[in-house]
Amino acid sequence: ERENIFVFIGKNLDHQWLKDCFQACIVTDKLRFKVGDKVQANIGEYTNGTIIKVWDDGNAYRIELDDADKTNVYAPIDVDTYVKAR
Repeated sequence: ERENIFVFIGKNLDHQWLKDCFQACIVTDKLRFKVGDKVQANIGEYTNGTIIKVWDDGNAYRIELDDADKTNVYAPIDVDTYVKAR
């Protein structure tokens, strides 16, 4: 069985606060979009694209834009600020 352990070095650390902060990072909600969904990605302006991968390298979505280069962009978290439905 694998186990990950975080080690903090220092004096008078608030162990409960550190534990609570890490626990807050655990993803509990399902993502709104699935692979193949047509969306708009915010790249300074909303641009049409398609979800090509979920949970890619720590990002909620990898999106392929509908441009000539098929540019890939990432939505780090699942909120309308980064990605919204078409």
